Amino acid sequence: MIELSHVTKTFGGAKRALDDLTLTVPQGAVYGLVGSNGAGKTTAIRHITGIYRQDVGEITVDGEAVFENPSAKARIASIPDDWYYFLQSDVRDMMRFYRGFYPKFNMERYEKFKEVFSIDEKRTIRRLSKGMQKQVAFWLAMCTMPDYLVLDEPVDGLDPV
Repeated sequence: MIELSHVTKTFGGAKRALDDLTLTVPQGAVYGLVGSNGAGKTTAIRHITGIYRQDVGEITVDGEAVFENPSAKARIASIPDDWYYFLQSDVRDMMRFYRGFYPKFNMERYEKFKEVFSIDEKRTIRRLSKGMQKQVAFWLAMCTMPDYLVLDEPVDGLDPV
């Protein structure tokens, strides 16, 4: 279960991005955060995945704090709106990077998805289209065998097909 309890986050001392946010996502549930630009959706996601530390409140995944907790983070796969990768990396380089952080990374699943996505794993990621980069992000995230999959703008750049 993902729990945010009375979470507040302020940027620059004045801009309150989250104000007393309380949210519970039971295991096995699918939740969507809907709101206008600047409403705090991405900020909430970055707290859930342990990228940001809240000013006030508590964020836990199955009772464990996420921020600065590698074992909790290893159970969460995230695909952010802007996926970051090493500029000269190819898919295999990123796969090796993910394997270093995710103890349950599944190479058998990686090989199966290689057939599904039909993307040359030796091609530099920055030379792929935005949609192909998003496919690679899904490919790698699903191979981590996550207990929780957190997506920010998950279909941005993907073809309807």
